[in-house]
Amino acid sequence: MRIEPTGVQPPAPQTPATRSTPAPAVESGSAKEFVLTGKLATLLAGVRQAPDVRPNVVSEAAARLAAGDFNTAEAAAAAAAAAAQTLPDNDGPVS
Repeated sequence: MRIEPTGVQPPAPQTPATRSTPAPAVESGSAKEFVLTGKLATLLAGVRQAPDVRPNVVSEAAARLAAGDFNTAEAAAAAAAAAAQTLPDNDGPVS
């Protein structure tokens, strides 16, 4: 790397990443392999185009919060159970 006395470094030359061979039809690297069918490719494309945030779901949840639907012992227990499901298995004490 060349150090410029002005402190401004010239941009490094970049080459675009290209794949010399087409993507394989069989995905590997896990315990299961599958064949990427046309139907699966179509479904995956649809999922990739879906928005990360769905305004209608956010609006519904906000309305339920405002109405007090989640201010119950049952809702608190369900939230705690759902949160506990995301914790890693650990037999040690909680600190």
